[in-house]
Amino acid sequence: MMRWNVYRKLAIFLLFFMSGIMSAMAQYGQSADSSRYFNPITDDITKRLPPLEVLIDSAAYNSPSVKYEDLKSQYYYFEELTAKRAWLNYFSLNWDMNFGRWDFWDRDTQYHLDYFHSWSWRSNYAAGFYIRFPLQELFDRRNNINKQKKWIEISQMQKEINRRFLVNEVIDHYNNLVQYQNYIRIYNEYQNFTMMQMRMAQNEFVNGEISTAEYTRLKEIQTRGAINFEQAIAEFNKEYKLLEVTTGMKFNLINILR
Repeated sequence: MMRWNVYRKLAIFLLFFMSGIMSAMAQYGQSADSSRYFNPITDDITKRLPPLEVLIDSAAYNSPSVKYEDLKSQYYYFEELTAKRAWLNYFSLNWDMNFGRWDFWDRDTQYHLDYFHSWSWRSNYAAGFYIRFPLQELFDRRNNINKQKKWIEISQMQKEINRRFLVNEVIDHYNNLVQYQNYIRIYNEYQNFTMMQMRMAQNEFVNGEISTAEYTRLKEIQTRGAINFEQAIAEFNKEYKLLEVTTGMKFNLINILR
């Protein structure tokens, strides 16, 4: 009986211990998930994103246009090597070898003999070396090499142009994101004010204190505020996605205002 009580207490202890672990894991999962949620009205987007310098570096690293210019530079480098080795095209080493049966049909015109046939087994070989160096290639070789070097410089310059354009694009999306968050906050306050104003206007309209035209005017103001608020949210979400695409990063924030 005593042994059974010990086992029961141990089982109860293990049950409470496991439930505590599961509860802690659930709370940790909820806190981890809640950290992904973002409210543009109360949270600051600049504190939830990586620094601007990191965004710019990520955009340059993941940019297809920058990588494309790197590949072009490598290609032109190999073209430069080819131009430097082009003189080898004018040196040649030949080796020929033949073996087989040779058949001949001959006619002796001096003695007016008819055609007669003869054959023989023969082998022959030949080896040779020649140099053919046009003067145009001799004087233009350095120029061809320099042209390939210039293509490398052009590609590097285009890479820098693409990178600067990318920097401007990242800065624009980042600033637009901050700007539209400010718009959301402003339009949210304005919308709350107009909604309170509309509730007062409804009571005044029912009591006959304001005219239909005045009520309609106030309703139009409230509607424009609601539209501006929704447009600011849409633009904020668009700039958020564009910044993700431009930088090649996933911020994994869930905007509760959709």
